[in-house]
Amino acid sequence: MQADGSAKQEMIRYLESVIGGKIRRRSIRAIRVKAPVGYRSSLLIEVGKSYRNLEPDAPVEEVIAVFESDSFLVCTETRGACRGLPYYFARGDVTRVFEE
Repeated sequence: MQADGSAKQEMIRYLESVIGGKIRRRSIRAIRVKAPVGYRSSLLIEVGKSYRNLEPDAPVEEVIAVFESDSFLVCTETRGACRGLPYYFARGDVTRVFEE
């Protein structure tokens, strides 16, 4: 389930309050990151797809949005979508950004 326009705006407001900074207004559909723990090669994280171990021992979750700030914020239903903390990926770990 991808976030629609109004849901994205609500998530942006929430995330800006959580991180104490601004979210860049860039529409991201996927990011490629260096091999995270538990993966042998780089990982393409796409909105609308489910992943296991976005961080060690994390459950399988569907990515509903990806945002850019000082780092990249990957949001799922329980992480970053107006509750909880998103999954964080440092700029140095992101090797490519795919825009919508």
